Amino acid sequence: MSALSRSLVAVSLAAALTVAGARATPASADGPTGARPSARVATSTTSVVLSTTRSAYGQTVTATAAVATSTGRADGDVYVSVDGVASKVNLSATGSATVVLPDAPVGDHAVTATFVPQFPVDQQGSTSPAQAWTVGQVRTRLFVDVQGRGLRIPTVVRVEAGGEYGSTPTGRVTITLERIGTGRTTVRTKVLPREGVVEARYGRLPRGGYRSVVTYAGDAEHLPEKRVQRFRVRQR
Repeated sequence: MSALSRSLVAVSLAAALTVAGARATPASADGPTGARPSARVATSTTSVVLSTTRSAYGQTVTATAAVATSTGRADGDVYVSVDGVASKVNLSATGSATVVLPDAPVGDHAVTATFVPQFPVDQQGSTSPAQAWTVGQVRTRLFVDVQGRGLRIPTVVRVEAGGEYGSTPTGRVTITLERIGTGRTTVRTKVLPREGVVEARYGRLPRGGYRSVVTYAGDAEHLPEKRVQRFRVRQR
């Protein structure tokens, strides 16, 4: 995966095809224009296969394009497009190319691959049928750390939220602290910042058992989650 970059530059497929068309201009009387004359133009077929057609937000998905021509090796580039936004990929000697798809929002997407030949007078371009790609909400992981827990030491409940594949959730986290056996609860609501970490400070708590219930509300990309942490405040 280290050899495949997520940060491929988005390019205009229309511009690429325009360039390819320019290469096809016949030679003038004054000399060649860069196109190689050919008696026969080879046809091509392009296909694209996804590593998975259903993924969670932030999950790595690759697209492998393959180009076959009627006369042998395909000579040119492939543009892999997600909803019309294309990334240029160089073809290997075997006529295939693999790229990591960029992160896409939750929803349905269409992925295609288009072959743009280096010499259109020799080979025809082609576009694959669209492959459907569905991105769903990702599981949210909550890490709860209760610090302090002493009669003379303030208690702090620290919550870190993260998507299963490294994304950072947004939205509200509710921390409900209950003193077991008394029915007394304290509720704190926090909004997750960019780093995905919030803290609820409770000062010095009386001796006894406590239950901290952390509830994340979820957002467009991340599923709701709940975590319960029990602890005791002791003499220190």
